[in-house]
Amino acid sequence: MTPNGSSEFQRSVYDTCDPQYLRALREAAGMDVFVLARTACLSVAQVRQLESDSDGLFYSDAIKRQAYKRLLMILGAEPPTVEVPQELRDAAKVADAHLETLDQIVAMSQQPVLNRSSWDVMNAGFAKLKAHKQAVGALALLVAAVGLFLMQSPQGLSDAAPLASSTSASVVPETPPVVTPPLEPIPAVLASAPAVAAPAPVIAASVAVASNTSACAYSNENMPQLSPFVAPKEGRYVYLVATAPVEVCVIDGNKQATTLQIQAGENRSVYGASPWQVSSANLSKVQIYFQGGRVSLPEAATRVRLLEVPVSR
Repeated sequence: MTPNGSSEFQRSVYDTCDPQYLRALREAAGMDVFVLARTACLSVAQVRQLESDSDGLFYSDAIKRQAYKRLLMILGAEPPTVEVPQELRDAAKVADAHLETLDQIVAMSQQPVLNRSSWDVMNAGFAKLKAHKQAVGALALLVAAVGLFLMQSPQGLSDAAPLASSTSASVVPETPPVVTPPLEPIPAVLASAPAVAAPAPVIAASVAVASNTSACAYSNENMPQLSPFVAPKEGRYVYLVATAPVEVCVIDGNKQATTLQIQAGENRSVYGASPWQVSSANLSKVQIYFQGGRVSLPEAATRVRLLEVPVSR
C-alpha cells in the first residue's frame, strides 16, 4: 500500500469508527476487553459498542469518535497524516508572506484621513435621522406637547385671573374666578403623542409568556414509561439535544417544572430528582439521554415518563 493510500485508509478508519478494524487490532494485541476499557478510562459497554457499531452510550458522534481514536492509539495504530501544501513547506516564504501582510496593515494605518465635504457630512446626518425617524418624530411630538402645556397654562391662568376678578367686582361679587377652561386642551394634545400607547405591546408580550409557562405542569395521565437498557450513571439529570427549534417541558420528581426553548443543534441539561416527565408538541425533534444512554421514544408521543433503574457497575 502506498503512503497516500495508507494515510487515506487511516483517515477513513478514524472518521467512520470502523468496528471490525478495532476488534482486529485488539485481538492481534491479545488484550482483553476489560483491560482495554480500564486503560482507556471507558466502560466495558462503551468498548463493546465501538466494536459492534451500535449506538446509545455516547452523547454525540464527536465524543464517540474521540473514544475510538483513544482506543486505536492504545492499541498502537498510527494517527492519520495530513498533507501539507507545497507553499507552506518553505519556512522562508511563509515568513515573507507574514511580513508583507504586516507591512500592508502598517501602511493602511498611516494613511491620512479622507477629506469630507460639508455636503457629505449633511447627507450622513440626514441618513441617520431617516434611520431613527420614528424616535425623532415621537420626541418632537413630546416636546411640542410640553411646549403647548407650558405656554397655555401660565398665560391662561394669568389672563383669566384679572378678567374674573374684574367681572366679580362689578357684576357678581360672590362668584369665584373660573380657571378650568384654559386646561381643557391639554389632554387632547398629550393624547396625540404616540409615546402614550408604547407600553401596550410590552403588556401583551408578558401575558403570552405567562400563559406558556403555566402550560408546563405535572400530569397524572397515562403516558409511556421509559428506562435505559444500561445505566452507567444516576438519574439526577436529563440531557436534551434538539434537531430543530422546539419548546420542551421537563418536570422532575418534586414537580419542579422547567420550560426550555432549544434551537437546532443545541443541548441542555436539567437537574433534579427522578422520576421525570418530558413533554413537547414536537417531541420527535428531541433526543433524550437519561442515566448515560439515549432513550428510544415511541412514535407520535408528546409526553413520556423516565423511570430510574439501578446503576450498573
